[in-house]
Amino acid sequence: MRDTYVKGPGFAELRPAKSPTDPSGFPVYPDLVDRLAEDKHQPDPDGVVPHVLATCSAYAYAGFQHQGDPETVSMIMARLGMDENACRVLEQRVDALYIASAAYLVQDKDRRVVILAYRGTQPEDIISILTDADVRPEMLAVELQGRRHEVHAGFYRNVRATRHLVVRALERALRGESVNPDESGTRGDGLEALYITGHSLGGAMAALMAVTLVHEPRYRHITDKLKGVYTFGQPMVGGPDLARACAEAPGPLNDRLLRYIFDRDVVPALPPRPVGPYAPFGREFHYRRPRGRTDTALAFAADSAVDALTLPGDVLRAVANRDWGDLSRRVGTLRRLPRGRAQGWTEVTEPHLHYPQMDTLAGLAVVAPLAFFAAKLALTRTIPFKYSFDDHGPGHYVNALAPPGVLSEFGDVL
Repeated sequence: MRDTYVKGPGFAELRPAKSPTDPSGFPVYPDLVDRLAEDKHQPDPDGVVPHVLATCSAYAYAGFQHQGDPETVSMIMARLGMDENACRVLEQRVDALYIASAAYLVQDKDRRVVILAYRGTQPEDIISILTDADVRPEMLAVELQGRRHEVHAGFYRNVRATRHLVVRALERALRGESVNPDESGTRGDGLEALYITGHSLGGAMAALMAVTLVHEPRYRHITDKLKGVYTFGQPMVGGPDLARACAEAPGPLNDRLLRYIFDRDVVPALPPRPVGPYAPFGREFHYRRPRGRTDTALAFAADSAVDALTLPGDVLRAVANRDWGDLSRRVGTLRRLPRGRAQGWTEVTEPHLHYPQMDTLAGLAVVAPLAFFAAKLALTRTIPFKYSFDDHGPGHYVNALAPPGVLSEFGDVL
C-alpha cells in the first residue's frame, strides 16, 4: 500500500509575477467550496460541479511509473477554487490479481467538503487494462432489497483494495479532522458534503463504492453527507437485476448518481453482450457533437442497420433464456428517433433510449479502433462510426462540460 499526502498551494502561489487580486487569474470558481457544500440539486444548473469533478477525474491519471501524483491533483483543485486543500492518495497494486487501485481524497482547508476521485484505466499499464478485462462475475457483499447481486470482478476487487482506508479517512472528515492521519486537531463542524467521481474504470469504481456506502447500514452516517456521484465514460458494473434493484431501492442513488457519456464513447457500452448481460443505472447525460443533416442521417441509418442485424441473435437468446423483457427493450432501440440526438448535453429519460450495451465484439475490436484513427484525419473525421475510442478521452468531458466563458484550469478561457 502506498499512502501519500500533500497540502495544496494558496491562491497567491498560483499567480507568479502577478497581483494577488488580478481578476484574470485563479481561482476559476471563487465560491467553489460554498457551492459544493450547499448545492442540493444535482447537477447544479450552472454546470460548475460537473466541470470541476470531470477535471478532478481527468487529473487523477497524473503520475509516473504507475504511481499517483497528488501534487498535481492538489494544484489543479487549488486552481479551481480549493486553495490549501489536503490531498491524500491511497494506492494498492498486486499485479498477479490485476489490482491497480488508486483513490484520491481532496479536502478543502476548512474541512467542509471531500471529493473522492478514483483513477481510471492507465493506457500504458497492462495490469490496469487486465482489470477491465476481468469480467467474471463476483458477488457484491451488500444486499439490495433482501438479496445480493453479481458485479464485474475486476472493478469490485479494485474498489475493495482501498475501501477500508477510504472509509477511515471519511470518518475522520466527519469529525472535522484532516484526511491525513498524521495531522491532529479538528476544524469547523465536520464534513458537510461528499462527492464521489471517476472517469472510465474510475467511474466504475465510484459507482460501486457509492452502492456499497448507500446500501450498507453501517455506512449510513457517511452517506448522509453524500451530495452526488459523478462518473464520466463509465463502463457498466453489473447485470439488469442489479440495475433494477438500484433503481427501486430507497436511497440517494436514484437522483444523485449521474453518468456522463461523450458522443460515441465506446466504454459506456462495455462489457459487450457476448460476455454476459450488463445494464446501466443512475441518471444518464449524453453529449452529441454538432453535425450536419447528412452526417445525422447517415449516423441514424448506420445505428439502425447495426441494431437490425443483431436483432435475430437477440431473438434466439430471448427464446433460449425466456427473457422477453430484454427482447422488448432491444426492439425499443430500433424505434429511436432523431429527437434523441439533440446537440449538446441532454438527459436521457426514456429507458429505451439509454446508451445500449455493445451487441458484438466487432464494435470493440474493429469499429472503435477504426473510428479512433479516422478522427485524426480531416477527410474521415465525420464518418458516423457507432463507437469511438477517441471520444473516451477525459479531455473531451472536461471541455464539453465547461460552462460558457469559464477559465480553464490553466487560466485561459475555454
